[in-house]
Amino acid sequence: MTVTRRLWSQLTRHTRRALAVPALALASATLVLPQPAQALTVMLNFTGSSTTDMWGVTTVSESFASWGFGMSINQLRNATLAAVIDDFHGFPSLGGDANSPLPVGKQLNIDFEISFGLTAPTSGDSDYYFVNIGDASPNQGFLGQACYGCVRGNGSPAAVGSQVGSVLTDTIAGLLPLADNDTERLNLLVGTLTHEIGHTLLLDHPSGPQTNPGESIYSVMSTGAFPTSMPNNQRILDRDFSYAEFQTLIRTVGLRDIPTHQVPEPASWLLVAAAAALASRRRSTTRLH
Repeated sequence: MTVTRRLWSQLTRHTRRALAVPALALASATLVLPQPAQALTVMLNFTGSSTTDMWGVTTVSESFASWGFGMSINQLRNATLAAVIDDFHGFPSLGGDANSPLPVGKQLNIDFEISFGLTAPTSGDSDYYFVNIGDASPNQGFLGQACYGCVRGNGSPAAVGSQVGSVLTDTIAGLLPLADNDTERLNLLVGTLTHEIGHTLLLDHPSGPQTNPGESIYSVMSTGAFPTSMPNNQRILDRDFSYAEFQTLIRTVGLRDIPTHQVPEPASWLLVAAAAALASRRRSTTRLH
């Protein structure tokens, strides 16, 4: 039995993120989430060989072996994809949050896929861009970078298929002492990834805390440097776009109806139940982004 997207969205986003890691750790197949064709698609490019983005930062493959995840590299990639989709498609609607700018029954008109070596979307979408994920070569000393508004928003779009940003896993690994479990480790990675994708869609660093539905008073677009000066310990939390930032995304990306057909989600109800059981058992026994 699969979980419909609408039914899955009725869970709080924090419940979904909490369940995603243990549930996906039980799965071995590559996660595939069918989406409407011909939408903007951002490819999460887990670098397989030396790859250089449009700003000249080169990344090489990262196995994540030293990160301490209790899952395989394939499961980690699936969990990363599911978490990014949750950040963009799991934002609460006006029906459940009076502060939300998102109408009921709508979602952002954007899709995400995993890429290996700059592979094009399997959906056939023709409007796609890559964000590289890997170790910097040489080390850059910052967590990630991306072009501002070059995918949507500033009138000077990058060419289709461009590598519009990079998430530098070797620098992020320096924050691992802050994390105590897989969910917090995933938040370190995905927080930077969602942040960089946000830059390409015309989102900038806020000047401080902003009202949002996430676990932190700081939005996912916050930075550790000026003007936000967010403490690093906020990075292990499941941060979200602020309501103001999501309003910008609605303007730059546009909306579509939430698909009503059934699709494979990060887990079936069987895996969700298994994840809940595991959780219960555990309870008992600038540029600086």
